[in-house]
Amino acid sequence: MRRDLPPLKAVVAFEAVARLGSVTEASEELGVTHSAISKQLATLEGWFGTPLFDSNRRRMMATPAALQLARGAGAALDLLASAVEAFAPQAAPEVLDVVAPATFAMRWLIPRLPAFEAEAGHVDVRVRPIHTGEDWSDIPFDVVIRRGEALQSDLRSITLLREEIGLLARPEVAASLSVPADVAGARLLESATRPGELARWLVAADLPADLAAGALRFGHFYIALEATLAGQGVIAAPIEVVADLLARGDLVEAFPGTRVPGPEYRLGYPAAGTRAALAASFAEWAMRIAAADARPHP
Repeated sequence: MRRDLPPLKAVVAFEAVARLGSVTEASEELGVTHSAISKQLATLEGWFGTPLFDSNRRRMMATPAALQLARGAGAALDLLASAVEAFAPQAAPEVLDVVAPATFAMRWLIPRLPAFEAEAGHVDVRVRPIHTGEDWSDIPFDVVIRRGEALQSDLRSITLLREEIGLLARPEVAASLSVPADVAGARLLESATRPGELARWLVAADLPADLAAGALRFGHFYIALEATLAGQGVIAAPIEVVADLLARGDLVEAFPGTRVPGPEYRLGYPAAGTRAALAASFAEWAMRIAAADARPHP
């Protein structure tokens, strides 16, 4: 069925002027000249055979009937824009495959990824967590992050951060530790994937390293961390990786003045390839985030 409609270009110009209250602003929004807007308004007034604005053209106030028309036109244009957006083919997001240690991926990297995706735009970062001892050499990646390991010589490599190991516990457990000597009577927790860290912390606290021999051991660090969160004991753990738990008060550092250095995290990516530029942007972003985390907060 044929629709008896006014010139749509003129309707668009009129709706913009009525909404903005200015021919100049409407011309800027639509990217046309001031005179072009004025001609479209004249065309529309000729089509209707009646003025669309009051006699004071400086104010560009639409008449009551014209204002109703402008609102209807605006709603129709919004509906048309939604239909166009739904119809237009959506470009698939660019994918970035990142391989990272499991606990680091879960606790440090993944919670921060929305910030990178918002900054980078149409990007889907897929994180593949790797457990200590797992062979990752045959896993395809665009970015790899490793703890305490040298990366392949053909990768561009940067130091992302270095851990500091502190003694952590639930607040109610930490409350029973007044002085480092009290640690000797606490249940100690350790993971097989981070051997020796508890002993090194004990030595730094002037306690016997062999106390670590009686620690309850778990196969992976994130399991030992869950046991700590459940209040089962104290653990020597990397402050940077569990910063969110400390910030929320789920864990506290029993003796903040006693820390030992841990391993560094290296980030690497191929220098060439279709995703090399995106990988470089990811590396730069990760460095910025790690540096910001390392700065003392007021």
